[in-house]
Amino acid sequence: MSALNSNGKKGTGLRCIVVETVDNKQPEDYKHVYLKLAIGFAVAFGFIFYSHQAALIGLWNLLVLHFARDWWLLVAAASLLCVGIAVDEKNKGTRGLLRVTRVDTKGIVMGRPGQKRTEATYFIPWNMLTCIESGIDETGKQPQEFILLRMGSYLAYKLRRDIGFNWIDEQTLLTKARQHAPNAKYLIERSSTDVKRNDSRYTNIWLQYLAPSGQRTRKGHLQPGDMLNRGRFEVIRVLGAGGQGTAYLAKVVEAPNVEISDRLEDGQLVAIKEYILPMHANDGLSTRLKDSLDNEAKILSGIDHPNIVTLYDCFVEDHRGYMVLEYIDGPSLRAHIKTTGPAKSLLVVWWAIEICSILRYLQSLKPPIIHRDLTPDNLIWKSDRHIKLFDFTVAHKFEAQRLATIVGKQSYMAPEQVKGMPCPQSDIYSLGATMYFLLTGEDPEPLSVASPRAVNPSVDEKLDEIVQRCMQFDLKKRYADPKQIEKDLSEIGGP
Repeated sequence: MSALNSNGKKGTGLRCIVVETVDNKQPEDYKHVYLKLAIGFAVAFGFIFYSHQAALIGLWNLLVLHFARDWWLLVAAASLLCVGIAVDEKNKGTRGLLRVTRVDTKGIVMGRPGQKRTEATYFIPWNMLTCIESGIDETGKQPQEFILLRMGSYLAYKLRRDIGFNWIDEQTLLTKARQHAPNAKYLIERSSTDVKRNDSRYTNIWLQYLAPSGQRTRKGHLQPGDMLNRGRFEVIRVLGAGGQGTAYLAKVVEAPNVEISDRLEDGQLVAIKEYILPMHANDGLSTRLKDSLDNEAKILSGIDHPNIVTLYDCFVEDHRGYMVLEYIDGPSLRAHIKTTGPAKSLLVVWWAIEICSILRYLQSLKPPIIHRDLTPDNLIWKSDRHIKLFDFTVAHKFEAQRLATIVGKQSYMAPEQVKGMPCPQSDIYSLGATMYFLLTGEDPEPLSVASPRAVNPSVDEKLDEIVQRCMQFDLKKRYADPKQIEKDLSEIGGP
């Protein structure tokens, strides 16, 4: 425990108590324990040697004769002991430091995971939180970044950034704080870890969102010629609008004192997706839209696949969140089919194989990603005949638990998804429903095992069987691995 003045620096004046460790005790030093064990072993060995010399000599001969050839075991055991001592020494200084152990609607709970009953648990109610600020402590051998949680001017809790958020990540804490403590001050800078990572696509968007609230400077939609992100992007026109926000076509602008990502070039066309952010913590609808932005940006920032739209950047401006995405010049598969009519079987096989490649990639991630909205509307057919999947607004990292919200288009939702229990095989059901539409020009009946051949007799019989197997209600009968679908599709051929 230390004392800071009202400006956060050590000195005289108004003192602020800063809590850094559990029970504010210095970490225990276990060197004396190792010394006692060594002394105890030496005394016991001497006693046995004095009273049972013959037995001890026999034991020694046994070890030499039978275990000498396994000397490496003794070396390994000694090495493990040394490593354990070294790790214990390394962690000695952080053993008792505060960690955030829980963040809920009531406030912030801090302590030490696995702590004893005699150790304290600290709690900050949201209505008592007055400020969250970041800083660097340079008093030790190495500078350490920290987060300070203030309760008025007299009490603060200090969390080391590399230790205090091992159980509850920093982003979760700050997002909850913004929601439940809107009147608190937020004086936070990016950590050096984020700076070194240099991934501006997602890591900084929630931090920008914590900027002080105010009134919007723009009204309504952006207009052609409007500039975004300090002049980096020039709006060209509206691409579309929906419940989640508005999408714009824009171009990258290279200008003096304006940095451009290495992955963007001057004059390059991009799609900018706009989200409405809450101006007040109790704005439920806007908060959900902000959560959608968080979800899509976080998922897309970790994805790298040639058939999935690329996320270039994220930023917050004028109470709006923006994602800068790869611009794909081409129609959606739905628009293409509505214009040209049902596709030939071999062309659908080509598309389906590319979709299987996408699903195989998403399932290989840790944890797997479930798109939950795989439909002809979200697949773009490019001029080079390849497709791109976009709109990860409702994508979900797979966990074996029921979801509170049910999302997706009825004709393309698997039965388990309707029940709020989507799994990776749910996207395979959506693939089957999508193939049905591509082959017939019609959406399948919701919650059905649809046969495109029954509507369009020209559909290949083998392809019809694949579609029906994709849409089976029973997960044991439905395809489980996109690789198997690719194999069966390859036996039909390609365009």
